[in-house]
Amino acid sequence: MRLTPDALLLGPLALSWPDLALLLGVGAFTSLTARKGLKAKAGWVLLVTLLGARLGFALEHYSSWPNPQAALLATLDIRSGDWNWLLGLLGGLAMAVLLLRQKAIALLVAGVVAVAIAVLPLGIQRSLNHSAQPGLGGQLEAKTLEYLEPGLTQPMPVRWGDLPKPMLVNVWATWCPPCRAEMPLLAEYQQKGYPIVLLNAGETWGAVKSFLQERSLSTRVFLDSQGLQQDFQVSGLPTTLLIGTDGQVHARHLGPLNRVQLELLLRQHRYPENLH
Repeated sequence: MRLTPDALLLGPLALSWPDLALLLGVGAFTSLTARKGLKAKAGWVLLVTLLGARLGFALEHYSSWPNPQAALLATLDIRSGDWNWLLGLLGGLAMAVLLLRQKAIALLVAGVVAVAIAVLPLGIQRSLNHSAQPGLGGQLEAKTLEYLEPGLTQPMPVRWGDLPKPMLVNVWATWCPPCRAEMPLLAEYQQKGYPIVLLNAGETWGAVKSFLQERSLSTRVFLDSQGLQQDFQVSGLPTTLLIGTDGQVHARHLGPLNRVQLELLLRQHRYPENLH
């Protein structure tokens, strides 16, 4: 077992801190309500809470999706981890009152305990992110990477310190299915002029070029031959890092990005003017 800024590592399994928080919270709520003989009704309350949180996020960012179908599919894909917990908890509370009336207080107590337990992994994540920051920017400045972009037949060298910041660094690999799924979206926004650095996780240029040609992707890609994954404590692929002008990591995301998540990260870059 190992703790990283992104996840709890259990052998080959990387369990992100938000996912762990959700599992612990749901597990605690289910266990506590089962002891009170309220398992069935608590199940409906939990379902309404989760659906409300998902729908709340989708409605909050509805304008970011290109069409209603894309918004619906993203809402159904719970792997993305997008939630509006305020709306979800309000929906769950309303369902508890509707089903149990005076006994709803029993579910409320279980809900408060579950939320308190779920917050613990997020506190650990925040502590790990804070401890990983000091001196990170300075030790990377002199490292040299190679990049390949449309029109070049050979990779070209560039110093990490010379790359314009702020930027969004996406660590990926051609053998990673979630990486392959999100690559067209990242390439689209890179072509729009957003500072997205696609950092391949140490594969050969031949493998990278073949993948780009196979997918008809016209984009700039960097090769991590200098161990940046270790410097940034990347625990799984894909991982996206928001790098500020100070060279520090200001936000991290483990797993594939959808359009809303990408735009939210880019807004932290203060490039909101072309986002729709």
